[in-house]
Amino acid sequence: MQKITIKELVEFRRKSDKSKMNFAFKLKTRTEKNKVDTENEGGGDYWVTSTSSIYNTFKHDKDEFYDDKIEELHLRYSTTEDLRVKDMYRRNIEILENFKDFDFKDLRPRDISKFETVHKDSKILILNNFPIYLNPSLIFCFERNGKDEIGALWLVPQLEGFQKSELGMFCEILHRFLIKNYSANYQISEDYCIAVDTFNAQTVIYSDLVNGQIPFLIDKTLEEVKNI
Repeated sequence: MQKITIKELVEFRRKSDKSKMNFAFKLKTRTEKNKVDTENEGGGDYWVTSTSSIYNTFKHDKDEFYDDKIEELHLRYSTTEDLRVKDMYRRNIEILENFKDFDFKDLRPRDISKFETVHKDSKILILNNFPIYLNPSLIFCFERNGKDEIGALWLVPQLEGFQKSELGMFCEILHRFLIKNYSANYQISEDYCIAVDTFNAQTVIYSDLVNGQIPFLIDKTLEEVKNI
């Protein structure tokens, strides 16, 4: 079975009952030649300019990356005649303009001690016999109250973005990823496990799921896919 992305699970949940049946069948039976490009789960090259700038802002705790990139995109926009490419530049500019007023202060530990490399073979979690693929943006370590903790950021771009409950699915799987790969050496942070919908500049943290503000949907969705 080919690996399944969280975006595909979101897509499944959005479908009608009849369409869900066909989509679930495709997820369970597709072969190598028609698999999705899961390496682009974060959005692919279309959103790379805005996503990389937001990534660098979070990682380096500096907001100096936006203006230069916006200026660069305006220049590219003015020198191309391709309307599709113009749309791409415009949408990335709009995202970056929105994030100029976005405050990462409460989403980022003050003193990050190191960033962990995410190895390719750790990006698959087997849940309910389904291989679920995720592609975290950053894994970071920090100390709090004398304990070594670990958190994660996942920047998820998509045209029109996500509902909060859908974004919660990315956060839920991200927390499971941390538990599987790092719980032996770190305390897994609930308040610094973050999924960001870059199109709408909105976030979900794992604490939102724990306190009931956002529902847990991964297991329920996989069970529905399995039983159709």
